[in-house]
Amino acid sequence: MMKRNGIPSLCLRVLIILACFSSSNAVESDISCLRSIKESLEDPLGSLSSWIFSNNTEGLICHFLGVECWHPDENKVLNLRLPDMGLRGPFPMGIRNCNSLTGLDLSNNYLSGPIPSNIAQVLGFISTLDLSNNSLSGQIPPELSALKRIKEFSVANNNLSGHVPMFDDAIRQNYKNNKGLCGGPLKSCKDEVHDDRYFFDHHFFSGFSAGISVSTFLSMLFMFLYWTRPSKRTMSYYHLLIKNIIRRKHHQIPTSPTILFEEDLNSMEMKVTAMEKFIRRLSLMEIQMATNDFDNKNVIDQGDMGLMYKAVFPNALLLAVKRLHRFESFEKEFLSEIEIIGRLRHTNLVPLLGFCFEMEKKFLVYRYMCNGSLHQWLHGRPEAEAKKMGWTLRLKIAVGIARGVAWLHHNNVLRVAHLRITSKCILLDENFEPRISNFGNAIILMNCSGTPLSVCNFVVLDSSLFKEDIYSFGILLLELVTGREPAICRKPSTWINSLTGHLCSRDFNLIDECLMGQGFDEEIYETLKIVKKCIHPPRHEASSMLQVYLAIRDIGASRSRSEISVYSFSNVEN
Repeated sequence: MMKRNGIPSLCLRVLIILACFSSSNAVESDISCLRSIKESLEDPLGSLSSWIFSNNTEGLICHFLGVECWHPDENKVLNLRLPDMGLRGPFPMGIRNCNSLTGLDLSNNYLSGPIPSNIAQVLGFISTLDLSNNSLSGQIPPELSALKRIKEFSVANNNLSGHVPMFDDAIRQNYKNNKGLCGGPLKSCKDEVHDDRYFFDHHFFSGFSAGISVSTFLSMLFMFLYWTRPSKRTMSYYHLLIKNIIRRKHHQIPTSPTILFEEDLNSMEMKVTAMEKFIRRLSLMEIQMATNDFDNKNVIDQGDMGLMYKAVFPNALLLAVKRLHRFESFEKEFLSEIEIIGRLRHTNLVPLLGFCFEMEKKFLVYRYMCNGSLHQWLHGRPEAEAKKMGWTLRLKIAVGIARGVAWLHHNNVLRVAHLRITSKCILLDENFEPRISNFGNAIILMNCSGTPLSVCNFVVLDSSLFKEDIYSFGILLLELVTGREPAICRKPSTWINSLTGHLCSRDFNLIDECLMGQGFDEEIYETLKIVKKCIHPPRHEASSMLQVYLAIRDIGASRSRSEISVYSFSNVEN
């Protein structure tokens, strides 16, 4: 009897051991997956610096930037979102070890080389795949069409060629700006010219002719500049003369203009050179070509720091270029913008892709946000268009802004106080996802023991600066609810007292009329309570931006998550 009873007991123990081994193996698999990805890609911006594989603790990798797990306490990757991180290298094959992956976003990086031919086996359970805005080449593997679960797919703005795989819902936009692609939603492959001899002759001779013309022009230009060039002494004299005139005008005549000018210029150049480790430096010629020599037709906005231009770079990449005003006025803002946005990557921050400092002119290059600013939608559009921004969309935008500001305050890379959060600095992408911009006045916060190597101003960690952001977010939230200009919302004597009274009586006269009677009155009421806590917090109650984010995220949580587009925020919450 004892032997018979021992057999089931032994089997049970074996099954438990096998289950533990299987679980441990799965954990190791996903950890190995992320470790391999980090090792195979160049990361000049340090975007993956939070990926530290110190142990195999359950839930360890779920706190990594860009990683979303099936469960926060289980090392099982659900989605991997690594857009706009400056990553370089080939497609990371180690991703095959993330066996439960359903979503992969590697867009807006610098990936090169071919898409793996066995990608259908590597990403067997994938439902969303975004490889757009990279430098991938070769063909799209036809095996991709075998992925029946895939719902979203994009390889736009690459260097791909050949036939487009057959998908049920293929969209032209998902393949745009790949000159060698054909078939599917694109032009038929049979319409292309197949005569290789013609293709070679046409491109060779047209290129040859253009080359001769350009060479002749450059030679003549060089000869002209050589014979008419001023001496270095003369050039320095003109520089100093102009600088002195400017300073005399402002009653700032230096005692030693020559030394001061050279020190200023050298100091700025050294600081700018230090910025190159964070973001790509472009030439003035590249900027001029992309903006059609700063054609006024390409101006899309005008702010305090300068003009914003729509710019088309090589490979038909559409970006936005900010041309800053006179050099001396915005040196700090220029450097601050590069260091902060150049180093940080988050879903709700505007990606800074490059900068230019040449001939004392300065430019910042961003990803283009096709839906403009939140301020334009609330106050600068016809009433019919403004009404399209209903409560669901406004709540989605509020959640995104709160998530972005909370991440700035609590992330492990740089803790930043923005200090200028307004509807004008909130840009909206093609999906109306909010992107925080304008970091010229932002301050990087550090602990007393920190010794940062930076050209920007650091201050010892000061919670009052975070409170300023929380207050500004409250004003912005009030602007979303009321539809009123922020200048009006910032009158505490009228608005805060009035708001308190209206909350007590549940009188919604302050609310934007187009939001009322749509079934969201209770959610709007809960939002106003958050506004009150941000603008006029209870005494001795220290709330953080993370708490504000969690509170506003929970509003409307009973409705579909996709409706308000709430993304993973594990890296901040922990």
